[in-house]
Amino acid sequence: MADKVAFLATMPPADTPMISTMLGYALAAASMGFEVLIFWTLDGAHVVKKKVFEKLDKQIQERFKQCLEMGCKMWLCSSAAATFNIKEDEVVEGVKIMGIASFYEFASEAKITLTW
Repeated sequence: MADKVAFLATMPPADTPMISTMLGYALAAASMGFEVLIFWTLDGAHVVKKKVFEKLDKQIQERFKQCLEMGCKMWLCSSAAATFNIKEDEVVEGVKIMGIASFYEFASEAKITLTW
């Protein structure tokens, strides 16, 4: 079983340097063999909304897709989705809506947890 790295992503879509850097760190962890989870919550929930994601910088979109291709898990916080009225069909393909308890379970087993 691979070591785990958990990312708690709270940055808004406008913070493109932070999003790009975090995705780069996630790609590095995945390439090192870590099991990676990015949990999008608070303002970060907007990043994975299709209409917003499609307007993001192309480099961010590409890094995001690379993360998915490398097996990184992408979860949208169910409470954030409810707060911002984000429906399942409005979320970028490959992103699952999950509760905070699921994130805590993953993070409790993670070797590294990073917040953004």
